[in-house]
Amino acid sequence: MLSSKACDVTGIVAIACARHGCFAPNSLTNLTHGERQVNIDWALLKALETTNMQGIKQMMIIYDIVCQYFIKLRERIGEYLPMELAIEKAIGLMHVHGHQLDCFFRYAPSFIPGAGVVAGEILESLWANLNAISPSTRTATLAHRAEILDDHMNDSNFKKLLSMSDALCVRLRKALTMRDTSTEYFRKLAAGISEEDKVLWEIAIEAAEHSRIHDCKVMDIMKASITDIKNAQGESGNMTELRAGASTHDDISPEEGYIILGIQIEEKQ
Repeated sequence: MLSSKACDVTGIVAIACARHGCFAPNSLTNLTHGERQVNIDWALLKALETTNMQGIKQMMIIYDIVCQYFIKLRERIGEYLPMELAIEKAIGLMHVHGHQLDCFFRYAPSFIPGAGVVAGEILESLWANLNAISPSTRTATLAHRAEILDDHMNDSNFKKLLSMSDALCVRLRKALTMRDTSTEYFRKLAAGISEEDKVLWEIAIEAAEHSRIHDCKVMDIMKASITDIKNAQGESGNMTELRAGASTHDDISPEEGYIILGIQIEEKQ
């Protein structure tokens, strides 16, 4: 599409609510020369105008390449952003694994307080629904194309509004079931950790979470390495050998063994 001289538009970009999946009004923007930052900036500013942001002091933006997009965001559009607005940055859980390892701990929604359980990939499913109308929009006039997209996006928002209560009830039941499972798993995992380490880790994590909005690099403390693990074991005089996730010492639980083994495998890839 980029090499074609017969196309007025090479694509579209839009903003949608990561929680509810509704398109933000007036945020749909045409792309004419690839996914340029100026197009994304325009869509973001229009979304902020139309989504009742008055009085909101903090927001989170989930974008596939947010690690690059935010480098000079304030220089580009800072004069149009509310001074008191703090922006949290995130990458969807599908795309973040295609980035460097550092991006996972810095930008995955799983590590952001207040993000909840969100994949951050809602636009992928929304694009899938709109793909069916793409043959019509390719040959439509510019005005007709805009009307087609508006109609289908408004229809998508309306359907989500109607089915939201049923969807939330289903998710609540699943969440209650998984809460018990996750709590039990966490209890077993924490049983093999000393109280002193728990306190130190909680303090370090809370400090990082508090300051991450200003500098995401503080989340690098979540990244364990084999060197760190071996050093910690060596200092305590307890070097262990892991085989298929099982420990040769009783003070390392099977859960901990699997985690350490997984880290070893990942670093060798």
